[in-house]
Amino acid sequence: MTDKFNNWNELKQQLNDNDNNIKFRARDIYFMSVGQNICKETYGKGEEFLRPVLVYKKLSKETFFDIPLTSKEKQGTYFFNFTSKGKKSTANLNQIKVFDIKRAKFFYSRMGKDIFKNLESKLLQFIKITPTIKQDRRTALWDKKIT
Repeated sequence: MTDKFNNWNELKQQLNDNDNNIKFRARDIYFMSVGQNICKETYGKGEEFLRPVLVYKKLSKETFFDIPLTSKEKQGTYFFNFTSKGKKSTANLNQIKVFDIKRAKFFYSRMGKDIFKNLESKLLQFIKITPTIKQDRRTALWDKKIT
């Protein structure tokens, strides 16, 4: 496992030096070098640690919120299943993060507007998940400490 982290660190340094002027927009799907991450975090595969990701929201010329994709169909509030280029994919809503376009290896496809609207609805539902009673108690205790 240490070798994977060392290899990722070397590749990440090379990616940082890229002069990548890719123009991207919401709904684009790219294969990106997402890296070798820890525990349950989504990671890439192969020598370039690649994974398909959806550009969810452009933040600047270089950065965006991404949603990692997988070919494994998954069920539940954390996932959104769809078909792109005739292939089934799942968006891992619980792994959304910010990426720099320097990580992009190649453009794969563009998600259709209707599918993207459905994904947005599912993402909003995911974000609005009601906290459990335990979480409410922790928040109440935290609030007492602050005041």
